[in-house]
Amino acid sequence: MAQRVNRKIFMCLSSVAVLVLLTGCSAVGEGTGRDYAPLPFQDEGGVDSSVSATLPGKYLAGRQALREKDTQSATDFFDAAYSLNGQDDFLLQNTFRAALSNGDSKRALILAEEIVKRNIPRNDTAQLVLAIDAIHQSRFKDARQRVDEIKANGFNILLKPVLSAWILVGEGKLPEATKALEQLEKYEGFKLLKSYHLALLAHVSGQTELAREQYRLALKGPSGRAVRLVQSYGTFLLEQGEKVAARQLFENYKKRFPLSPTINRLLDKLENDESIDPLIGSPIEGAAEALYSSAAIIGQEKANGAAVTFAYFSLMLRPDLTVANVLLAEISEDRGQLEKALGYYNKVPEHSPYYLNAKIRIAWLTYKLGDDATALSTLNKLTIDNPTEVEPLIVLADLSRDRKDWQNAAAAYGKAIDNIGAAKARLWSLHYARGIAYERMNKWELAEADLLHALTLKPNHPQILNYLGYSWADRGEKLEKAKELLIKAVSLRPRDGYIVDSLGWLYYRVQDFDNAALQLEKAVELQPEDPTINDHLGDAYWRVGRQDEARYQWQRALWLDPEADQIPIIQKKLNEGLAIQVDLEK
Repeated sequence: MAQRVNRKIFMCLSSVAVLVLLTGCSAVGEGTGRDYAPLPFQDEGGVDSSVSATLPGKYLAGRQALREKDTQSATDFFDAAYSLNGQDDFLLQNTFRAALSNGDSKRALILAEEIVKRNIPRNDTAQLVLAIDAIHQSRFKDARQRVDEIKANGFNILLKPVLSAWILVGEGKLPEATKALEQLEKYEGFKLLKSYHLALLAHVSGQTELAREQYRLALKGPSGRAVRLVQSYGTFLLEQGEKVAARQLFENYKKRFPLSPTINRLLDKLENDESIDPLIGSPIEGAAEALYSSAAIIGQEKANGAAVTFAYFSLMLRPDLTVANVLLAEISEDRGQLEKALGYYNKVPEHSPYYLNAKIRIAWLTYKLGDDATALSTLNKLTIDNPTEVEPLIVLADLSRDRKDWQNAAAAYGKAIDNIGAAKARLWSLHYARGIAYERMNKWELAEADLLHALTLKPNHPQILNYLGYSWADRGEKLEKAKELLIKAVSLRPRDGYIVDSLGWLYYRVQDFDNAALQLEKAVELQPEDPTINDHLGDAYWRVGRQDEARYQWQRALWLDPEADQIPIIQKKLNEGLAIQVDLEK
């Protein structure tokens, strides 16, 4: 029976991937016989006065930079510390770790050679770096010997069999390569990955029937969503003279993912009788794909440290592997490293199907970095240069909405709706977003029409139910219908404080103050930092006779930085309380 890979392996390693997995050094501390400080910091009393005063500072600064994911600063600090004492193994490992995290493959290679030369225990990652360098130079025997030294644990459970297989292909040992991939059969989640790489391997080595069989097997289940698998199988079919089958494969994928830049580009090439290169053309490119595949899978587990390193490794073998740069850009965005993400997106070449998406992300990141004018100019140019593409319009609208430029946001969403093309699955979100823009412009009739249309397209979407229901409640309109929508929204998203607040406010508007207070207390528990929810709870408390608690909630709302136009209203309630009757026009 196949083993099921324990997700905890991945989730635990994600937090220590840099320390344990990527450096190969053991965790240190109580019970290991070693403290966190390297040996030169210690004498018999625990202090070494002979060490330069700058060394501890550089080391500690490097550690802090790594915690903050400032990989360039970490590299600089650890390099400086290592230059002061190059004999300490612990400093060597940390400097190696920083170089890897920063994508400095040349520096990492030099340090990996030193780690292996010193025979430092648990040097798996150093061996891996040296193996990748050997593959790059077509020294496959040397690469295989190094990979054989790597223990099959952690993420290497995934990587080692696939990388070994491509090394063996490079040596011309096809049966052994196939056998190496069999190791993935032990783990439930990796069987389809095995089929994918076996298909690629057979494709490269000319084993036509095996390639066809494994491509078909890999397409089953979730892996059928992988665009690189579909791309490679399509090129295989074209090589076999099966153009109709290749086109059908691409068309079927496009039905599920109409905005796929890769598949749309391939269909354009077929239409124009242009040549289509295979995804993998050599064992070196296959090894790069093994590293990229591993990075993508690990990234899905949110183990971004290891994913970044494996993506860097893939670029060591194949610097033109655009998808690796895109993955690095996406991870950098997730980490809030916007300038770093910009650098990766700027590496996407103009001929790549990812170029337009990269330019759009560059514009958005430029805006987030404070250059509104350049971002808007870029997006406006993209909409003109790509009149059939809806994505630049959507991002232009999102940017305008983020700036609270509701008029331009509504206009851009409208153009996107008119040019939706094959992306009809996104139509509901465009009507929803435009409805919000109209509502903020006080054009309620237009807003209501868009929100109702969005609800027709997505009748069980909690955010649409919430926004429309809350708007009706706040306006004192269609209160029974609003109640129906909001009860449904809460049932779908009971832990969403904003949605629970909407239901509480609905009860307040219909003067069911006891239920209002009950729901709004729940909302504040779920979303304690929101000023509007705290303000609502204050109103409800006042109506049920809990005036002191009401004033506390209003004061708390002021502390939480409400919208400017709400401040005088809340201050007046603090001073005067609420009128006896509920003002439905409030």
